[in-house]
Amino acid sequence: MTSLTLDCVEAESELLSAELWDLGATGIQEEDLPSGRLRLRAWFDAGDGLAAQFAPYDPRVQEEPEVDWEMVSRQAWQPVEVGARFYLAPEWDESPTPAGRRRLTVHPGMALGTGDHPATRLALAAMEQHVHSRERVLDIGTGTGILLQAAHLLGARGLGCDIEFESARTARRNLLADACPPRIFAGSLRAVAAGAADVIVANINAVTHRALAPEYARVACRLVILAGFPSRHAGSVERSLAARGWRRLDQLADRDWTCLVLTPVVARQSR
Repeated sequence: MTSLTLDCVEAESELLSAELWDLGATGIQEEDLPSGRLRLRAWFDAGDGLAAQFAPYDPRVQEEPEVDWEMVSRQAWQPVEVGARFYLAPEWDESPTPAGRRRLTVHPGMALGTGDHPATRLALAAMEQHVHSRERVLDIGTGTGILLQAAHLLGARGLGCDIEFESARTARRNLLADACPPRIFAGSLRAVAAGAADVIVANINAVTHRALAPEYARVACRLVILAGFPSRHAGSVERSLAARGWRRLDQLADRDWTCLVLTPVVARQSR
């Protein structure tokens, strides 16, 4: 087995990871570096020619012992309590759900949003505090569907969208397994009608948040919950919504990560 290590800026990490998966990676690990950089370490059955394909990223190739990825995954995904009410547990875990908590089943896989990252936990904590029963919650970039599962447990009516067809299909499969309504479509937020959601929740990067700010303001009536970015980007994300008449209602933080909860300055009527 061969490992390939690359250093890149954060904005390039998702595209590089996708390229590594396409080249046959059997596993990828991310490590935060100073100054907004990331280290990607990918494992391959064979490493011929890998370094040449990623020359701009200071590639390091070395031979590694064989890794039992299923065992590594199971050891990495331990049950964890999030907020006051959620209990995240991997799909193979048989431990009882603690009293007073609601179980969220984690489906580790290639799609993002499995609950292990601080950004996902912040989004869940914000949903727990701010989402009301019977509200229409739209999850942008739904990944594995974990935030839709949380919306369902909170009594809300969830709908998810993802521009990646495979992610949408994965989320639908996971939600069916968890007995949650699999209301997901593969497509863009721009396809959603104005005022169609009471709450938008999105756990994606700051660049995408800023680009979608006009659509958030157009579609959400009461609240947007935005996670997926380090604290240093919170100001620019907040300003992108403030320019469209939204103000910060709450802000949650975990280590270097932030989740913003924003509401319109002038109340909007839902459809």
